[in-house]
Amino acid sequence: MTLSNKEIQRRARLAAARMARGRRDPRYRRVIGRLAALGLLVTNFEVDDEPGRLRVADVLWVGSLEPRALELLPALIVKSPGMFEDPRDLPPDLDSVVRSLRRGDVPESFRGIPGSNVAGWLHRVGRKPGPPSRLKAFRFRPSDLELLRELSLELGLTETDVLRRALRALAATELLG
Repeated sequence: MTLSNKEIQRRARLAAARMARGRRDPRYRRVIGRLAALGLLVTNFEVDDEPGRLRVADVLWVGSLEPRALELLPALIVKSPGMFEDPRDLPPDLDSVVRSLRRGDVPESFRGIPGSNVAGWLHRVGRKPGPPSRLKAFRFRPSDLELLRELSLELGLTETDVLRRALRALAATELLG
């Protein structure tokens, strides 16, 4: 089915009118203002960063007008959940993407946004660059814990950093030997 020039122009006018109405909506200005204030989005119009937490539903609504917001949302939920009122109350498709990101996997596409684009933001948002660390629990003997404490004090490192260095040293010697 081919569209006539008049039909294409009519649809473009309707889309432009919808976008103009959406930009006047307080939800749009609040979400885009916050993302721009964080340096995650650049706009060609002036917006203010309003205080307070964002609602996930508002960001999803803004995403229908501005797909860049959808691209950022899962990474923001993983790395900066405090900026949202309801980071645990997610729609099933968003929850699936967030779980994939937390596992370190590239998610499936999210509402038309390729999963690789969504995963790419994980390294750029939040207080610390890079993917979030994952919690692992281990049971150590008392002698192992004492050795870990001693090494930590002697090297001036946290116990976690001592374990990270030990793992890398072991991997290097095993690969060389």
